[in-house]
Amino acid sequence: MPKETLVVVSLAVCAVVVGQRPLWALQEEEPDPCAAATRQSDANTCWAREAERADEEMKQVYLALLQKMPSQLAANLKKAQKLWLEFRDAHVATLYGARNPLTTYGPEYAMCLSIARWELAHARTRELRRLLRPEEGGVCPL
Repeated sequence: MPKETLVVVSLAVCAVVVGQRPLWALQEEEPDPCAAATRQSDANTCWAREAERADEEMKQVYLALLQKMPSQLAANLKKAQKLWLEFRDAHVATLYGARNPLTTYGPEYAMCLSIARWELAHARTRELRRLLRPEEGGVCPL
């Protein structure tokens, strides 16, 4: 089996294991950032990098939002973000909390872990952006 096929199969397995939508189901504006990876180690490295980028983007939007908010709302956002980070960590631990993750999930473990973190960070960033730029004339912030 060609290495490209192995990566695609690994991504499909990861989608099933993670319970997330498969990467090819990403929205049109969100192409698979690691499509060029041909070996599992390359996919692992790429997705780890993408998860870090997603976390950094989320942090930047969060900080921009904090600066725009009055102090009471900013305090609420800080609390919400702290709780969200705890949720993210607990959720990922629920998905990949096996005693021996490499044995349980195989060589795709690191990639799947990073994909889960990437997807969660992207979702949270979208929520924060909506708070940063609420709909004009909208009554509800979300």
